[in-house]
Amino acid sequence: MAAAWPDLATLRRDQVSGDVTSVALVNECLNRIAELDSRLGAVLALNPLATTDAAAADEHLTRTGEVLGPLHGIPILVKDVFETRGIPTSFGCHAFRDYLPEADAEAVRRLRAAGAIILGKTATPDFAMSWLFDSSIGVRTVNGRSPLHDAGGSSSGSAVAVAAGLVPAALGSDTGGSVRVPASFNGVVGMRPTPGLVPAHGLSALVSMQDTPGPLTSCVDDAELLLAVLSDGRLPVSEPTRPLESYRLGHLLRPDGPVGWDGSDQVSTVFGKALARLGVPVADIEVPALEGLLRDSSPYVVAARADLDAFLASRPALRGRSFTELYDEGVFPEELDLAELLATRSSPSVRGRVELLAGRRRLREAMVNVMTSRGLDALVYPTVRVPAPRRDRDRLRLPSRALPVNTLVASQADLPALTLPVGRTDEGLPVGLELLGLPARDAGLLRLARLVERASDAQPAFECRP
Repeated sequence: MAAAWPDLATLRRDQVSGDVTSVALVNECLNRIAELDSRLGAVLALNPLATTDAAAADEHLTRTGEVLGPLHGIPILVKDVFETRGIPTSFGCHAFRDYLPEADAEAVRRLRAAGAIILGKTATPDFAMSWLFDSSIGVRTVNGRSPLHDAGGSSSGSAVAVAAGLVPAALGSDTGGSVRVPASFNGVVGMRPTPGLVPAHGLSALVSMQDTPGPLTSCVDDAELLLAVLSDGRLPVSEPTRPLESYRLGHLLRPDGPVGWDGSDQVSTVFGKALARLGVPVADIEVPALEGLLRDSSPYVVAARADLDAFLASRPALRGRSFTELYDEGVFPEELDLAELLATRSSPSVRGRVELLAGRRRLREAMVNVMTSRGLDALVYPTVRVPAPRRDRDRLRLPSRALPVNTLVASQADLPALTLPVGRTDEGLPVGLELLGLPARDAGLLRLARLVERASDAQPAFECRP
């Protein structure tokens, strides 16, 4: 096969035409992993039945002439926070490295039902608790573009695997940016759907009200196909095809502030050029008191420890461990600063939860109001205000939670968002542009993202065929 993967629809058609088999696709992925992953550290575990599953898909197609579904025979890697039947699931945590779930997470079940071959599991920080990669599991996952730079988190291995061409597509999860940050750092497409569109059952909890599965792919068409499968046909139908010139976009302004390492000026330059290439007016948009709204709607201290404890308690095979026990035992790496924050804060009160929900409602109303009052189809902004930091230099300056991301806006307002690569810095590091849409407008956001992708002259991780 060529170095670049065709898009997912083409891979399915190539199997129908007999140009390739699922077994050949799986073997190609396994060969790429064997060749490259010792340097990348993207893959934690492989499915011992992947080749058997692929052979069954080939036999079904030969015998019936029908595909199993829209992802027939296509190998996909899954972030190791999703429970997977027959494949070790550690949640990125050394304490659970031997956990073997008896059932699939619902998102994984839907991938299998659509004909996908679950190839294995990808690296993640412990329980998805970081925007940068640090994990007690013992792997070192590096950026798919430059091994000197961080992979981003927490869907680290999934983004790297797609960027490096180990697989055609991967599954991640997003709480505060865990799909979009590594997608931006690795130059791939990553989407956070409207929460609830894709069930989170079987996904280890970080903040249950924000956790959502999401696709990581090489192009927008593939993200749409994966999301259609993951939503089980519930992806809303968007409006008729429109030219890019008919869209009204707003550039969401955020205070610059200190970012701790170099690169924000380069991101701004690349982002500005990307907006200019669109050829449409983009209005500067300010949301009054946005920073205060984000602070008042942040759920981590209020909800994360209790949500994680509830998930662990619901799995007898995890031996009833709690977050506090794991922290006291020194399981989490020192760099995992969110774990330290959660461990040193007192238990939240009922009043604290009520205030959190009120803060989230105010943020959502503010974002929706500014978009509808200006007649905007979407807001645009840099996904992260710096490129991927160097692990030997930039990581020493700021903790993970100080990474200057813009992803929290969509997460805490419960809105859909998608990041796609639109250029590179002078060092060749990818820069992501994020699109934020109105509630339940996932399909329309994907359609707009496809137009932005076509208007950009940035090279994605791997070219998708038209």
